[in-house]
Amino acid sequence: MREREWSSILCPERQCRTTVMCEWDVLSKEGRILKRSLRQIDCHNAELVQFGGMECKWGCEGVIRKRER
Repeated sequence: MREREWSSILCPERQCRTTVMCEWDVLSKEGRILKRSLRQIDCHNAELVQFGGMECKWGCEGVIRKRER
């Protein structure tokens, strides 16, 4: 099963708030979540997603991965 969540995080690249969509692979059994693994991050920071903008090093990935169970 897959799960998506929208979060507002502090971007480590620009030190500003930005919105990210995280997609998780979820392993569950009998309604209990056994494990969540980060599958994808979709960033909505305008400075990073515009063509020719600054390059992102995805420093937020480590912070978001801490939410894995």
